[in-house]
Amino acid sequence: MYLRFKNLLLTHAQFAHSLRVTMAIAFSLVFYHFIPVPHSMWGPVTVAVVLMQPYAGVIKQKGFQRVGGTLLGAVLGLVTVFFPQNLVAFIPVWILTWCFLLSLKSHGKNTYIFFLAVMTLIIVAYQGNSAQEVSVALWRVTNIIIGSLIAMSFSMLFPIRAKYSWDKLFNQNMHDLRQLYQAHASAHIPSIKILARIKNHVNERQIKMISLLPSVQKENPKSAGHYKAIVTIQSSMISLIEQLIETHWSSDIGRRKLLEQTGLKNYQQQIVLILNQLADDKDLHIELPDIQQLKQMALQISQPKDSILLGPYGYLWLTRQLVYRLDELIVQLKLIKNTKRYHNDDMNGE
Repeated sequence: MYLRFKNLLLTHAQFAHSLRVTMAIAFSLVFYHFIPVPHSMWGPVTVAVVLMQPYAGVIKQKGFQRVGGTLLGAVLGLVTVFFPQNLVAFIPVWILTWCFLLSLKSHGKNTYIFFLAVMTLIIVAYQGNSAQEVSVALWRVTNIIIGSLIAMSFSMLFPIRAKYSWDKLFNQNMHDLRQLYQAHASAHIPSIKILARIKNHVNERQIKMISLLPSVQKENPKSAGHYKAIVTIQSSMISLIEQLIETHWSSDIGRRKLLEQTGLKNYQQQIVLILNQLADDKDLHIELPDIQQLKQMALQISQPKDSILLGPYGYLWLTRQLVYRLDELIVQLKLIKNTKRYHNDDMNGE
């Protein structure tokens, strides 16, 4: 029952995300109803902000950054409360100096935490000397921290992993690339419309995978570089297969010369089987076809009289590049698998 419910949520990620946000905000409202805290509005607001992204890795990072940035800004702001009366004029200098220093650090993955530190510093420090005003600022800080903790807790309730969507897109792309490659090697190539539709689907998924990349890397920081490499390799494979289709059917003479190579059909079939294994997420112990066979085929191609035929050589070169990309892809997938296994072993050892 639990597995069926889990699979339902995974296949309807947006619904699960919406349900989680609603439940987290509802919990924060109930929490503040039974535990009255001044200026509690900041709690539910923070819950909504932190849970804005659906993926668990992003929520966790954003929640920690929100707590860290809020505490850092609050501490720097509270220092101004203890300024002696004769140094009150230096409070703006203190605020501006720290705004400058924190902004220097606000780049890349640290942008959010230092942005929040600057914002909280201004909220706490720019209150005058009134004890009531400082109290208001501190309650805001407290509610932001409470809201962040509620959001991070609820992110564990339905942990939507970007990795799940990534894997699904990757497998679908391998399936369609196999279809494209297999179609081009057949005696009758499918219609241009069918090929164009498959290529569009592949390119759309590739764009989605690129958009998911930051979230996947946050969920799997030790394999971040491997996922980036996979996107690059897959992009190269898409381009190579498109060029193989064009080269194979570019001229009748060139295609006939390729069909004369008795070992080429078997070589193409090996590539189809590899793409099929990758699409079905099977064992990665894959044996690649021998590159030397392509060199031998190239040497066997006879040139027609009074002309230079480049198409078949270009086709064999593109095929060799595709095998290289497949090799690189399998290496990256193995590295991800090994990293995950070592991580699980470390967790079990603890």
